[in-house]
Amino acid sequence: MSVTKGKNKLLYSSVFAFVLLLALIFLYRSFFTAPKTDGPKILYHIPDTARLSAITGDLKYYDFIKNESALKFSLWVEGEVFDKDIKRDASYELTQSMNTWQIADILLNHVSTGPNYGCDHGCPEGNFSPALLPGGELAPTISQKYEWIKTYEDWVESIGHDGGQLSSEQYYQKTGIRKCVSPDGREFTEGKEGWATAIGG
Repeated sequence: MSVTKGKNKLLYSSVFAFVLLLALIFLYRSFFTAPKTDGPKILYHIPDTARLSAITGDLKYYDFIKNESALKFSLWVEGEVFDKDIKRDASYELTQSMNTWQIADILLNHVSTGPNYGCDHGCPEGNFSPALLPGGELAPTISQKYEWIKTYEDWVESIGHDGGQLSSEQYYQKTGIRKCVSPDGREFTEGKEGWATAIGG
């Protein structure tokens, strides 16, 4: 009888250990692994007043991490071990194919000025360069965003906050011509097909 009890105990222990192992693997995959298998290098700038919750919130919103608490845990472990904190008013080069531990390591140990991305993917309104859409996809370039513009009328219809310029009423009164420059540096004339490269564009 005691042999049977011992076998049952061993079986229960083995099953428990196996279930625990599966649960740990599931938790790790759900919280700590990279959200994507590949992705471009993105420069993430942390303002000097940013709190940890703002940093982890940014990284979750733009799909660099799967779980904020997992990143906070990774930062706590790495920070305690190496007695480090995230430097503010600094930039870090990240990709969405990094796991949570890699991101924690970069934020604690690898301040980077990174390459100068410029505005070829749209000047970022937030802390990421090139600019990202919610969910982490690259924002369209200015050229991609406005490629549908073919005429002066198109541009007047599309006027937004990205830049570009309409000629003044005074210019129209002097010349009888209305012109506009789109954000991607093309100049259109009212009533004419096609476009020319704007001076300085």
